[in-house]
Amino acid sequence: MSDKIHRFIFDSFGIRGELVQLEDSVQRMLQDHNYPPLIADLLQQVAAAAILMTTTLKFEGRLSIQLQTNSALKLLVVQCNHKLGFRGIARLDKEKSLGDSTFKELTQNGKLSITIEPKKGKRYQGLVALEKNNFAQCIEEYFNQSEQLRTRIWLFNNDRRVTGLMLQALPDMLSQDSFDHLVYLAQTLTEEECLTMDASILLHRLFHEEKVRNLLVEEVKFNCGCSRKKMLNSISLFPNEEIEEIIKTKGHVAVKCEFCLAQFKFKRVDIKAHQAMSSNQSLH
Repeated sequence: MSDKIHRFIFDSFGIRGELVQLEDSVQRMLQDHNYPPLIADLLQQVAAAAILMTTTLKFEGRLSIQLQTNSALKLLVVQCNHKLGFRGIARLDKEKSLGDSTFKELTQNGKLSITIEPKKGKRYQGLVALEKNNFAQCIEEYFNQSEQLRTRIWLFNNDRRVTGLMLQALPDMLSQDSFDHLVYLAQTLTEEECLTMDASILLHRLFHEEKVRNLLVEEVKFNCGCSRKKMLNSISLFPNEEIEEIIKTKGHVAVKCEFCLAQFKFKRVDIKAHQAMSSNQSLH
C-alpha cells in the first residue's frame, strides 16, 4: 500500500475534507518497539491526526501532537513536517499496569498539546485537557477551542493500517446545515470499509451525489530524521572526561535513536574530528 492523503473541497458549501490512509509508514514507526496493543493503536491514530492537521499549515515547519498523562502512559508524541514525513514514540511507566484500560482511563487528568514550529516565525502551542472518550474527539475539541473552526474527525485502525477522515468548515461556509449534512454522510462509514477499501472508493461512496473538487493526493512517509551528525552533536554535549571513560571501557561510544532505534557507534577519532569541525565552524 502506498500511504497517501487525499485533499478535497466542497466549493458549494465552503467545507474542506481530507482522507488519509497509512500502513507501511505506521508499521515502520512501531517496528521493534513492542508496544502493548492499546499504545500501538493510539500511536497510529495520533499519527493519522498529525498528518491531517499538518496539511493545514501554510508554511515550512513542523507540527507535533503530544499526550502527557499520570497513568502508565507517561508520554506519547508524533512529529510531522510540511513534507508529510513523520515519526512518533511512546514512553511507558513500567511500574504501572495498563490492564484493560479504555482511552478515557488511560488519559485521565492528562493534557494534549499541539505545537506548531515554523522555520521562520514564532512557535505556537495550544493545550486541551484529555477529557473525551476517544482521541478523535480530543482533536475536535482542540479545533473548537483554539481554531474556532467547526471540525469533525473519524479515526479507524487495526494492527496494520489506520484511516483518518476530517471535515472542516472554511471561513466562508454557507450554513451549519451543509456541515451537518456532510457529517451525516460521513457517519455512514464503517470501520471495515475504512480499513479494507482504497481512499478513492471510500470518497466516491460517501460523496458521489455532492460536487467535490479534488485538490491534491500527497504521499506520506515515516521520516525519523536521525543522522550520524545529529548523534555526534548530542555526544558533544557530554563532558570530555565522561566520553573518554566510555571509550576506554568499551572502545567506542554507542548511541541509539529513540524513534527508529537505529544504532550508531563512534570511535575516538570520529568524535575528535567532529569536535574540531564544529570548533572551526563556530570561528567563522
